[in-house]
Amino acid sequence: MNWGIHMIKIQNLSYRHKGCSKYHLENLSVEFKPGTVNVIIGKNGSGKTTLFDLITNVINRPAEIKGVPKESEIIYQLQGLLFPATLKGKDLFRFFLYTDYKNDIRISNTPYTDQYMAPSEIELMEKVWNTQFGQLSVGERRYLSILAITLMQRKLYVFDEPTSGVDPEARMQILQRIEKLTRATNSIVILSTHTLHEFQHINCKIHLLHKGNIKFQGTYTQFVENTFNHNPDVAFYQNLIL
Repeated sequence: MNWGIHMIKIQNLSYRHKGCSKYHLENLSVEFKPGTVNVIIGKNGSGKTTLFDLITNVINRPAEIKGVPKESEIIYQLQGLLFPATLKGKDLFRFFLYTDYKNDIRISNTPYTDQYMAPSEIELMEKVWNTQFGQLSVGERRYLSILAITLMQRKLYVFDEPTSGVDPEARMQILQRIEKLTRATNSIVILSTHTLHEFQHINCKIHLLHKGNIKFQGTYTQFVENTFNHNPDVAFYQNLIL
């Protein structure tokens, strides 16, 4: 897939919810480009979800946000997923892929696998495929959902804390799947997270959002370079107090 080089550009964006006296985003300027995972980090309440909602037009998108593809080319993954407990893992997978007008993957009783999967992922798919959704762990549900989303062809992917509640191995598997989108396509990929250590091995650009504005932009190496033992949690704290 190749749609040509494009980017999302936000210039001097200020936004506050109706009835609020305080701005959630204030004079925010940032660019999101393809070819890398754009990672949004920040304290709770820093404006990450508001920013995502504005980009994806959940909240009416203002003119300060430019370059967003049409809504049929956007996937916005939220943390919560309500799904009947008695349906199986394969039904969750089918739910995502069969709502994709570009999908050509057929779901059968045989677990989905592909050449990008590690042996542990194939083993996981064999386990969850015919297991009821209500019996799956949070991590198993999250892995299945993210895997299905990354198989859907879009120009913009927005992931709201995609690795929340999953174990370290599953976090890396999910992040590697998301990173693959930046290598195989010209899609723009944006995600939020509170867990930073795994991004040492992911091609990413970090954007630190604080009090409605960007405090830092750069690679993972640049983010941690001035900290003892290259600790991203220390770097997070240091950038907030600068």
